[in-house]
Amino acid sequence: MSAGSGARRVDVDGLLFDDVTMDEATARIVELARLRDRPRYVCTGNLDHLALAAQDREFRAAYQDADLVVADGAPVVWLSRLGGTPLKERVAGSDLFWTLGRASAEDGVTLFFLGGVEGAADAAKAVLERRFAGVKIVGTYCPPFATFGTKQEQDRIAEEVKKASPDILLVAFGAPKQEKWIHANKDRLGVPVSIGVGGSFEMASGMLKRAPPWMQRAGLEWAYRFAQQPRRLFDRYILRDVPHLAKAAARTAIDRVTGAR
Repeated sequence: MSAGSGARRVDVDGLLFDDVTMDEATARIVELARLRDRPRYVCTGNLDHLALAAQDREFRAAYQDADLVVADGAPVVWLSRLGGTPLKERVAGSDLFWTLGRASAEDGVTLFFLGGVEGAADAAKAVLERRFAGVKIVGTYCPPFATFGTKQEQDRIAEEVKKASPDILLVAFGAPKQEKWIHANKDRLGVPVSIGVGGSFEMASGMLKRAPPWMQRAGLEWAYRFAQQPRRLFDRYILRDVPHLAKAAARTAIDRVTGAR
C-alpha cells in the first residue's frame, strides 16, 4: 500500500501500481500536497518504464520508493487484466497535468513547472492560466541541457524551486532521468509532492500534438507519437518496448496459469 492511500496495489511485470482512477489519483495528490509533513513523489508508469526498470536498478528503486504509482500507459492496464487483477483505468501524466491545473484553481494548491524543451514550461503555464481562472503556478524553470549535470546548475534548480515553495512540482526531464532525479533530490527540495510528467509541457503547449481520443482509448497513442518523431523514438518503441511487451505478456499469462502470482 502506498502512502496510506487505501488503494490496492497491483503487480504488473514486477512493478506495483496503485489501483486508482484519474479522479482518485488527483484527489490523492492534492491530499498529499496539503500534508506538507515530508517530501513525496508520484511515478506515472508506462510500457517503456517497465522495460527500463527490468534493466536499471536505480530506476526500479525509484519506483519501489514512490508514494503513488499510476498506470500511464494502456499496455500497463492490458497486462494487469491479463494477470487477473485489472487496474481500474489508465491515469496518464499528460491528463494529470490538466486535472491538477483544475485542482489548483479550485483548491488553491500551487504548482511549479520544471524542465521540458526551451519555452515549453512557460507556454504550458500560459495555456493553463487561460483555461483555469485562478490557477496558481508559482514558477517555471528550464535547466540548460549542456550544464544540467554541474553542481552550479543543480544548486540553481534547488534555489529556484525552494524560493517558489510549490505544493506540487511537475518535472519534465523524461524517463528515467526525471524519476531518478526526483528520487535523489526530493529531500533537498522539500516539495510536498513531485511528479515526473515527461512531454506534458510540450503537449499542453501544442509543441507536440497529442493523439485523438479514439487512439488514446485504443492504446495507440504511442503510434501517433512515433509518427511525429520516428527517428527519436525508433529505438524506444520498436527495439525496446514492443519486444518487452511480448515477453511481459507471455510471462504474465504463464504466471497466471501456473499460479506463480
